[in-house]
Amino acid sequence: MPDHNSSAYGTTTQRVLAIPEILELVFSFIDAGGKSRCACVCKQWSEVALDALWRDVDNLRRLFDLLTPIESPPAPEDSDRFVRPIEPSDWSRFMRYARRIRTLSILPADDERIRGAHVFDEVARTRTTFNILPKLSTLTWTSELQERLRSSLMFMHENIKHFAVRLIPSDDYPLSVYFQEIPLRMPKLITLDLRLTFPVRDIEASLCELIAALPELQKIVLPKFTYSTKIIEQLSASSSIRVIQFEFLESQGSGDASDVHNWFPVLQEGAFPSLIDLSVSVHLPHMVRFLNTVFAPSNLQCLYMHVLYIVPPYQLHEFVDSVARILPHLTQLHIDFVGDPSPLMFRTRLSDDDRVTLSTLRPLLKLSKLKDLIINWDAPLALNQSDVEELASNMPSLEILFLSNEPIPCPQAPPLTLRALIPFAQHCPKLRELGLYLDASTADLDEASHELRASLPPNPLPQPEEASIRIIPHRRARTRSALSQPTVPSGVCGRCWGQLVRRLQRSSGGKSRRRAGAREYVGPGERLVSSLDGG
Repeated sequence: MPDHNSSAYGTTTQRVLAIPEILELVFSFIDAGGKSRCACVCKQWSEVALDALWRDVDNLRRLFDLLTPIESPPAPEDSDRFVRPIEPSDWSRFMRYARRIRTLSILPADDERIRGAHVFDEVARTRTTFNILPKLSTLTWTSELQERLRSSLMFMHENIKHFAVRLIPSDDYPLSVYFQEIPLRMPKLITLDLRLTFPVRDIEASLCELIAALPELQKIVLPKFTYSTKIIEQLSASSSIRVIQFEFLESQGSGDASDVHNWFPVLQEGAFPSLIDLSVSVHLPHMVRFLNTVFAPSNLQCLYMHVLYIVPPYQLHEFVDSVARILPHLTQLHIDFVGDPSPLMFRTRLSDDDRVTLSTLRPLLKLSKLKDLIINWDAPLALNQSDVEELASNMPSLEILFLSNEPIPCPQAPPLTLRALIPFAQHCPKLRELGLYLDASTADLDEASHELRASLPPNPLPQPEEASIRIIPHRRARTRSALSQPTVPSGVCGRCWGQLVRRLQRSSGGKSRRRAGAREYVGPGERLVSSLDGG
């Protein structure tokens, strides 16, 4: 007797797997070898599997092997070579795969995979079309060999939208000439990512010319200490630039801090018409002056301020006051000091005038749209329980909040205890990540737990087994989640504690925050790390 259910299931399965988008999703979970085997199943699978296999290429030798195999001579100083001359038929076969490539990444590992210049010269000399990767949209060139930089030109064309490159100076091939090639070959770039390890002043003039020659540029990424006065002025004249960003990553490199010591951009009318995301590394008073100029970018939604030198609290207050007045649409604010601490940190006791308090930061309470607030300072913030309650009640839209939770510990014990978590459970329902510097040795929650229970809605509450937190010593500046057995502090209502933890849970372990820099100074102290269960 035929199995109709099995037949129907088989028919449905076959119909589903005949949908290219479903196949593409399935193939995305398969490794390169699996995609190759899927390409041999049938003609319909072949096209989808080959697209998935060749969409993103990060091995240049694998790509060039499509032409004809490459052999490596025994002597390390000799160049790799093709085993035979490249023929027109080889290019016809190559283009069948080349048209599928969307992303090409030339990594430092390729410096060892292909030695010397012969292979690159042969490809450039024999190619039958100017655009050997016609549908390429993203090109990343991070070779550490300066002589390879010029070889990147053969992959450039007008369809490329995103370009990242490691710049290595050379007398034989000036970077100023390379910068002239970029807009001629890739005039429609919308993302430009430059990685360098030398002072930006060495290329400042030619970089400004490059920016001016890219009318569709929307995002620029540079290393720290590279957004000098002239470069900011040039970017301000761009009608399309939306994101000005720098990275701390070692692979991004670093400029020279002296290039941003005297930072006084002069903005013209109509400056930064599209800018919504700005990251700068400058002296805080210089940023205050910048924000208070007539044509400052008032439509910013994200501001990352990397502070070069620690400043007194009154100057920090001037900065946040300017931010609150001039940037009403701000949703993300990062104030990040990563450097030598103030000598005041090594006193036996810090005076109130030398510490950042809620009065210093109070103007930020006016930013009704603020979702992410991260402040990294050298010293712990001087906050008490009433300060935390005022902050939480005035910022209900917060999703991420870090208040100098990884400082250089000072002699004074933190005034906050675990009770500081309760206001955020009461007033900030969207909060996903929370970092506070507090004394986690006691719960101090007897009375507060009853207040919390009274303030929460009468919905069924989870048992404390559903979520828990863990307190660990602060040893290194990092963000991580930690698993633990369910723990309810002594004297705390278990149902309220479970609700509190559930409301303050964080998303995932080991997730680094955007552009977060590591600190060199570590010391004793304790820190609340995470609440976990996703529920």
